[in-house]
Amino acid sequence: MSDSLEDVIRMFRERLLLAFDNWLEQNKEAIGEKWYGRLRTQGRDCATPIEIMATSMWIFNMIAGFGVLTGIGPNKVQIHEIDKRLDEQSTRRLLIIISSCMSLQCLPKDTVTQPIPIISPKRFSLKVFTEQHS
Repeated sequence: MSDSLEDVIRMFRERLLLAFDNWLEQNKEAIGEKWYGRLRTQGRDCATPIEIMATSMWIFNMIAGFGVLTGIGPNKVQIHEIDKRLDEQSTRRLLIIISSCMSLQCLPKDTVTQPIPIISPKRFSLKVFTEQHS
């Protein structure tokens, strides 16, 4: 996998988790302290494009449980209803990023199963890390 492709995949992961963290912060009261605490630590170990896409689908299903009725696909979001207790702007942003993550399914099979060394604590590569940071 080329370095530029790894950078793009890493960007998808970072943006998804950043948007999810922002959504959690904005909706802390609506989802409750119990769920907020649990969700802060979930879904952080995605290291391949497949795992990133799976995490985005998990987030999508999770926010649907909090009152977000929407249809989603690669590069398309159709919002029908967002619970009034939820922050609309952070919810829309998260849904758009989830939709973007769906496009990872179009990568070749050999690419989507390869771990990204820097973002995978289980598959960390010192060689790759030093090459990218020197």
